[in-house]
Amino acid sequence: MIQPWNGQWRTHRFAWLILGLIAIGAILFAGASTAGAHASLTKTEPSADARMDASPEAVRIVFNERLDTGGAKLFVLDELSKQVAGGRDPERIEQGKGLQIPLPKLGEGHYTVSYSVISEDGHPISGAYVFTVGNPAPLPDASQLDPHKQVGHSSHDHGGTALTDRLFLLYAARIVYYAALLVFAGLLLWSVQRSPSETLKQARDKAIDIAGKFMLLAALAYVFISMMDLMRGEPVSAWLDILTDTTTGRLYAATLLLGFAAPLVGGIGLAARLFWTAVMLFVEAWSGHASVFKPVIYTVGLDYVHLVAASLWSGGLILLYVVWRKERPEAGRFALVFSRWALLSFLVLWVTGILSTLDFLPSLAYLFYTAWGKWLIAKAAISLLVAIAAFLIRRRLARGDLPPNGLLKADVGLLAAIVLTIGILTYQTPLPANEPLHYHEMGADLHVTLRVTPNAPGDNSYILKVWLPETLGNPKQVQLRLLPAGREDVGFIDVPIKAFEDDEMDSFPEYAKFAFEAEGPYMPFAGEWKAQIRVTDSKGTELVRETTFRVY
Repeated sequence: MIQPWNGQWRTHRFAWLILGLIAIGAILFAGASTAGAHASLTKTEPSADARMDASPEAVRIVFNERLDTGGAKLFVLDELSKQVAGGRDPERIEQGKGLQIPLPKLGEGHYTVSYSVISEDGHPISGAYVFTVGNPAPLPDASQLDPHKQVGHSSHDHGGTALTDRLFLLYAARIVYYAALLVFAGLLLWSVQRSPSETLKQARDKAIDIAGKFMLLAALAYVFISMMDLMRGEPVSAWLDILTDTTTGRLYAATLLLGFAAPLVGGIGLAARLFWTAVMLFVEAWSGHASVFKPVIYTVGLDYVHLVAASLWSGGLILLYVVWRKERPEAGRFALVFSRWALLSFLVLWVTGILSTLDFLPSLAYLFYTAWGKWLIAKAAISLLVAIAAFLIRRRLARGDLPPNGLLKADVGLLAAIVLTIGILTYQTPLPANEPLHYHEMGADLHVTLRVTPNAPGDNSYILKVWLPETLGNPKQVQLRLLPAGREDVGFIDVPIKAFEDDEMDSFPEYAKFAFEAEGPYMPFAGEWKAQIRVTDSKGTELVRETTFRVY
């Protein structure tokens, strides 16, 4: 009776053992399948690299399996790398497999979609891609700010750091021109002062007469020397074409015409004085860097207001100094009026200057990348000294005392220093020049070359070459990925490279070359970028090379 029970027990135990092994195997198999099949992106709207005539209404991304219910991010960046839509917890679609965010009406430009999700098995997935709306113009760079290239000529080291005889003459002409412009325009603006004393009126009109003649000479020298610099290597007969057929040339021509009118303005009347000032300052605002940046109405408008405030302060200070030398009590009375307007002018100068700088530069770090930024810092430092001098003068006036002669002369000297910085600063470019990227690295297991042209924000051409030992044969996979450095919230952008036949003579003994190319806006905004090259050889070994570079 006992023997059958023992046999039955052993049979049951064996069956349970088999079932347990099957269950463990199933669990291991399921785990292995899950680990090898994380969620992957199957659909995007707009699609990667899409070029659209109009703004899409929404961004949608869909994966091949459900996503975890938390931790999802989906957002869109514009060409300035500013977020224009989306963020955390986007709307879920496609039964939990997809995400969606609505879009505002987008203007022309390259837009970056960045996503970060967690698949249902807990695996994090992130990435990014680019789509384009309309036919966006290239973002402003150093070449667009160079007047030589604006008229179709080579740069000639525009704004270089080496002070040659040519640059010295050019800077001198610009400094004299800006001194004449700010003082003359400012004196004309002070013509609106109501009921000035006879002494003040006579001093102002005499100063306007002298400054008008000086303005003519300064404008002639400025335009002539600027055209000589612009037309180096060109015949004199081509000058007329530049003056009539290009924006830069027409602005120079307008400066000349207004310069010839300057000596006549003082004797015509108040309306003519204000009209000349308004037109001349507009021409100068349009001639500067502001006209290259967008929106033009905003940038040129800021520059125009900046010039008006600078003129009001410059002309008023010179008038105060002239009256001071002639009649001290009258200078004291005018100083009370001038100090109030000088304070207002300086507030306007600081506000418009800061706003313009923020519009010109992707970040304030760019101030240290160029000579323009360093001269701007010098100008700001001098402006602080002017503010201190103005405070001391106003404190003396509040006590009923006249400002000391030395302090007034120091203020005029600081004005001269600011004009000097303006003459140099306005010839420099706020943005550094972009240079094509040529990255090459050699190793026993892999050689790589990456070329990016022109290596600027927006559309670029990419050429990637890899050399592998001939014994390995063709690679299984080659990837080029771009990542904005320092932006942990933005994923890698995969560049869709395609193989091509390269006939360039750059072979290496015992290595086989594989060449790939792509073209598109895969660096949609300025900043520091990391290029990652991933090569999987025929044995399944993955080789990774990285380089970091900056585009402006």
